Amino acid sequence: MSENNKNDNKQNKKKRSIWIFPASVFALYILLFLLDSSKTMSALTYATRLFVSIIPILAVVIIFMFLFNLIDEKKLKHFIDGSPRFIQYMAMLLLGTLSHGPIYAWYPLMKEFMDKGISNGSIAIFLYARGIKLSLLPMLIVYFGFEYAFVLTVVMLFFSCIQGFLVDILMKNPPQTS
Repeated sequence: MSENNKNDNKQNKKKRSIWIFPASVFALYILLFLLDSSKTMSALTYATRLFVSIIPILAVVIIFMFLFNLIDEKKLKHFIDGSPRFIQYMAMLLLGTLSHGPIYAWYPLMKEFMDKGISNGSIAIFLYARGIKLSLLPMLIVYFGFEYAFVLTVVMLFFSCIQGFLVDILMKNPPQTS
């Protein structure tokens, strides 16, 4: 069997396996509908209302994620390199909040920032601000309310700045490695 056929078979299996979970959920709903139609309809109605209430917030999150992907990394590095500490803090706060994906994917960029002279506190701000998950914000608002989500987000932003400031104070003269 040629290499292309193997790749095609893998892609076909992957395409089919994507539908296993939705098909299973659909079959489960049909089974539950046959057992108790009123509760199943109630659950579907609740899920639909929840989905409709999340759509506007989810749209904003998707727009932010799209815009974040348009940022030119070289221009961003140049902007952060030549900025005063306060601007670095605010830029790293914004970037940390907008960043997504696994944390280890961001380590090379943070290392490059450190090599260019960006403070340890700015990097700490970025890492702390990553705790704000924009993609999970709609769920947070639905379950806990807008006020709670807003206060939690503001407190996390505030304490990420405090943490960065403290790291800069404590790491004023970081130990040199040989």
